[in-house]
Amino acid sequence: MHQRFLSWLILGLFAGVIALRGQAPAAATAAAPMPPGLVLVAKVAGTAEMFVDGTRTALKVDDRIPQAARITTAAASSVVLVFSNGATTQLGEDSELVIQEFLQDPFASTIQVANLEEEPTASRTRLSLTKGEIVGNVKKLKHDRGSMFTVETPVGAAGIRGTTFRIVFRPQGTGLAFFSISTVEGNVAFQQPGDGGNAGGGGGGGAAAGGTPDPNAGGGNAGGPGAGVSVSGGQEVVITVSVTVNPTTGQVTITAPPTMTSNLVVPISAATQAAVVQQAQTMAVAVATAIFTSPPINPSGGGGTGGTPDAGTSGSTVGTSGSTTGGTGNTGGTGNTGGTGNTTPVNNTPPPPTPPAPRVTTGDGVPGV
Repeated sequence: MHQRFLSWLILGLFAGVIALRGQAPAAATAAAPMPPGLVLVAKVAGTAEMFVDGTRTALKVDDRIPQAARITTAAASSVVLVFSNGATTQLGEDSELVIQEFLQDPFASTIQVANLEEEPTASRTRLSLTKGEIVGNVKKLKHDRGSMFTVETPVGAAGIRGTTFRIVFRPQGTGLAFFSISTVEGNVAFQQPGDGGNAGGGGGGGAAAGGTPDPNAGGGNAGGPGAGVSVSGGQEVVITVSVTVNPTTGQVTITAPPTMTSNLVVPISAATQAAVVQQAQTMAVAVATAIFTSPPINPSGGGGTGGTPDAGTSGSTVGTSGSTTGGTGNTGGTGNTGGTGNTTPVNNTPPPPTPPAPRVTTGDGVPGV
C-alpha cells in the first residue's frame, strides 16, 4: 500500500512538471511592440516646412508627419499638430521641432479628439525642441501601461503629464539663451542631463487654468532629490543660460548648465498665463472636428482563409475557365473553392472596392490621408 502511494505521488509530480513546461513558453512571450501613431497638420499660419531624409516639403492642412521628421516655422508663422492619442501642439514662430518618436497601441474605434479626456490607448511620445516655442495640451496618459510624453530641449527634458504647458528656448545671439517652462494646468517634471530621476515622473494635480497655485501639488522634485523640479499648474520656471551656437550647423550647446532647484519655480505671470490659454484655445478650434478612424481588420477579403470565388479580383483568381482548380487568387480562396472541370464558370464579377485607408478631418473640414 505504501509503495502504491509513493508511485502515485511520483506520477503526480511528473505530470506537474510537464504542465509547467507547457506553460513556460506562453509566460515568456514578449508583448508586441507599439506601431507608429499618426500625426497630422491641423492648421498652418504663414510658412511651415518639414524635412525628411533631406527632402523639404511645405506643410499644409492634413499632411501626415512621419517619425524623425524635422519641422520648422518662419517668422510670424506657426503650425498646429494633432496626434492620434489626442495630444495637440502648436509650434510658434522661428522654431524647430523634431518628432523623434510617436508610437501608439492600436485602437478599435473612431476617435474624436475634441471629446477625449484620456488617451484611447497607451502611447510613447518623444519630441525635441531645438529652438523656439511649443505650446501643448496632452490628455491624461496611461502611465500604468507605459505611456509617456517627453519634450527634450538643450537645457533638459520635460516629462508631460495630463497638462496644458508652454516651453520656450531661444538663443539671443549674445552668448545667452532664454528658457522657460510654464504650466497652466496639470504637471511638468523637468529633468536635466545626468539627473538620477525620471523625466516622466512627478506628481499630478496642480491648480486649473486661472486658479490659485497649490504649493503642495505635484509633490517635490521629480524622480527624487537632485533629479530636477516639478512645475505644477499655475507655476513656471524662467531662467537665462549661457550657450554657444555653431555658425555652420546652428547647433546650440549649453556652456554653463544651470542648477535647477525648486527655488526657481514661481507663480506664473498673468501675461504668460493669458498667452498660453489663448494659444490653447486656438489649438482647440483647429482640432474641433478632427477624427481618427482605426483601419479595418483584414481588409484583403480573407483570401488566406479559403473564401468563396466571389472574393477574387476576377475569374482568373479561381482558375482559368474552370478547367484548372489549383490556382490561388490574390484575395480569394484556393482553387478548391472554385469547383473542378467545366462545372465551374468563370467568375467575371468586378472586384469589390478597396477598403479606404484611415481618414482624418480637421477643423478646416478637409479630408485627411
